Amino acid sequence: MATTRPRWLTDLSAQFKRHRQGRSGWFVEVNRDRLRVVTAELPPRPEEPPAEALKRRAVTLTTPQGPATAAKALQECCALFDAVMAGEWRWPDPEAVPGADDAHRLAPFTLQRLMDQLQRAVVGEKVSERTWQRIYAPPLRRLIETAGERSWPTDESLLLATLRAWRPNSRARQLAHDRIRRMWRQAGWEWPAEAAELRGNGKAAASPEGVRSFTDGELQELRARIERSIARHKLTPADLVAWDCLMVFGLRPAELQGLEITTQQGVPIAKVSREKRSSKGASGIRNVPAVPPAGWPDDFHGLGKRWNEHGLPPALVAYWSPGEKMAQQLARLQKQQPVGIALDAELTPYSCRHAFALRLAQQVGLHVREAAELMGHSPAVHLSTYGRRLDSPKLINVVIGKVKANQAQ
Repeated sequence: MATTRPRWLTDLSAQFKRHRQGRSGWFVEVNRDRLRVVTAELPPRPEEPPAEALKRRAVTLTTPQGPATAAKALQECCALFDAVMAGEWRWPDPEAVPGADDAHRLAPFTLQRLMDQLQRAVVGEKVSERTWQRIYAPPLRRLIETAGERSWPTDESLLLATLRAWRPNSRARQLAHDRIRRMWRQAGWEWPAEAAELRGNGKAAASPEGVRSFTDGELQELRARIERSIARHKLTPADLVAWDCLMVFGLRPAELQGLEITTQQGVPIAKVSREKRSSKGASGIRNVPAVPPAGWPDDFHGLGKRWNEHGLPPALVAYWSPGEKMAQQLARLQKQQPVGIALDAELTPYSCRHAFALRLAQQVGLHVREAAELMGHSPAVHLSTYGRRLDSPKLINVVIGKVKANQAQ
């Protein structure tokens, strides 16, 4: 079924024809959601053979389509025609980065070109293709979509409109801000101060009580539900070994890859070989002794023997993100009928690591530096993550004690 040509596009084409003084072979049309000019008089692209000189080619305009922007689109069409007729128009270099004063720098096709350049720069060198698709691409695509909605006069106006799509003080907005800023920095463009303010602080939305960790009772409940699932053939003994490793060694789920377990004086020792690199630093190979939750038997439920017998699930350690697999398992376990107590829906596989960190301080009494070394991060990261849980109870008790002392005087 043919669609009706909008009146504003008909008028635009007529005015463009008058500017060309009737010269035929030039057309203005809508392609998807963008305006473009089509003609055979455009010069060949640099990579095209000369034999295709008379081929019809299309140039996408930077001006969005619609009656409100028709006048600006006409100016762009006329400028394009005049430049081609004067022999001055050239196809833009796909690798060139527009300058800060380029009129087309905030156009969707320009931002898409910058996104492609950033992808080539980081994928394989700094991040995997999967990480690019999950973390980098979504906010950059949102930026390009927003750029196509209308003409944006400044970087600030486009960036603020894009970043406000995410909730203030959320981790999602922080990630979007940092990924888009990464592309701006690669282009050599100045990042507006107003956009930096919009990044927010994800910690401002965090619970004042600190990280949510498993309690010792919740870990016992988790083990009981896993054992019940093994009896029903929904999980395997190797899955329980994997969860036990998270509980007693405080591992990141990804550190199950390449993990080795030995025994020293009857205590299992985990040799972590998987490195983690981030903006906060890097962690290399480390040895971690088992520190079990309260109530575990002296043989750690036979962890060493079960490790030698069952190992870890091959499908789990081969998966690109063991944490995602274990999160799916935990979500199913949380919905099961309780063996003893309920499991909070906020708990994640990483909550086992949080519980291990608190155990090192509250039960073992390790110094922050010692605990951070076992966990494979810096003391600064350790304090920023667990400081609320470690210091708040002590601080509250100190204040209560001083208040009571003053009242007794």
